[in-house]
Amino acid sequence: MDLDTRISWHPDRSWADPLIALLALLALLAVGFTLRARQQSARRPAERASLQGRMTEVALAGPRLLVGRGTTTREWAKAEAQLREPWDRALLVVLKVELDHPGEAPITGTNLVAPPGPAGERFRRVWLAAHAGAALPDRAERDEVHRRLGNGYAADLLEARLQDREGGGDPLRAQARTGLMVRLAGLGCLGLMLLGLAASGIFVGIYLWVTHGKVLPRPLPQWSLSGRAATLVLLGWFLAFFVAGNLAALLLLPWPGLRWLAVPLGTLFHAAFGIRLICWAEGIGLGALWHRVAPGRLRQDLAWGGAFLALAVLLVIAVALTSSLILKPDQSPQRDLQDLLRSLSGWGPSLLLFLVVAGLAPFFEELLFRGFLLPLLAQGQGMAMALAISALLFGAIHLQPAGLPTLSTLGFVLGLAMRHTGSLRTPILVHACWNGSLFLLMRAFA
Repeated sequence: MDLDTRISWHPDRSWADPLIALLALLALLAVGFTLRARQQSARRPAERASLQGRMTEVALAGPRLLVGRGTTTREWAKAEAQLREPWDRALLVVLKVELDHPGEAPITGTNLVAPPGPAGERFRRVWLAAHAGAALPDRAERDEVHRRLGNGYAADLLEARLQDREGGGDPLRAQARTGLMVRLAGLGCLGLMLLGLAASGIFVGIYLWVTHGKVLPRPLPQWSLSGRAATLVLLGWFLAFFVAGNLAALLLLPWPGLRWLAVPLGTLFHAAFGIRLICWAEGIGLGALWHRVAPGRLRQDLAWGGAFLALAVLLVIAVALTSSLILKPDQSPQRDLQDLLRSLSGWGPSLLLFLVVAGLAPFFEELLFRGFLLPLLAQGQGMAMALAISALLFGAIHLQPAGLPTLSTLGFVLGLAMRHTGSLRTPILVHACWNGSLFLLMRAFA
């Protein structure tokens, strides 16, 4: 029967309820397995300097290079408290010497704290060669230490010390200063843009508050499938989401150089499965599905995208600052993606990952949470409860406990965007801009 004429799905409770219970149990097992694996991964020290370490490097060295201002003791103490990973600490050790940390005792071979393992011993040898006149390590050791320190400013300054013994490291120091200035300018522009968006977000929030009782231009999409059918769709998609990524990684095990494809392949599979499942359950085709969730004018929807992006920046910054006072520092929720980006070579894989992270993933997640789940919840629970529940589920589905407050806040704003415009284009644009910006930031420091 044609999908555009078939009636929506209303499964019989005699078999649907046991199936829902079974799928829910499998979903809980999948969540437990994933969280346990991530906790074990978090306990393993990172093999390279992190994104936070690289950004701290710019924050500590940038002002001195730009205006000649030295780093204060308070700034050093803050960096010490924030950076816990072994290679971040090694990067900090290099910076302390190069930036003349006030009150710091001289670092020698006896009090140098190096990262654990063979790589840490290589760092110790490179350090002693640079600062204590020990024998020069071979090029392979020096390149490895440079890479593990992030290939940035501190890594270049340490290598320049070694080059001083070989004829002069000033050209590398000049190159390091230029690279630092470029990153500092980029972070400065990003900071100004975020401040501008946050300021605009205040006015957007005020406008939405004042006009919250206004009749909206378009209603939310309407779905005719039953609640049991919707529950089966959501649980089926979640299990497909879990299975797809692990299956793609398993299939690519024989080809280590292609393991980065696990993310695009897994995302493509579970997104295609989820879209097909929604279409089948509702009895419509893909064209009819898009027409239902994204009616209206494109330009107007995209214009509202900028407004809700500003509101998202404002609220996420506020929630992140508040939660940082309550929650203890944890592993970066994007550590897996950072490690993946570091393993890439060439622009082709990076471009493909960008299209997945900033294109396919936002499209499907918004279809599922704002185009499908939010209207269904609003029909039975009311809009306020629907916004809250869909936002929390959106945050929880990422399985990042430390990122739950900020992800749920982002999900809440995306729900507001869908409610206000009645079109999925607006939350897709906000989500795509958000993911794309984070991807480019991580890629720049990878």
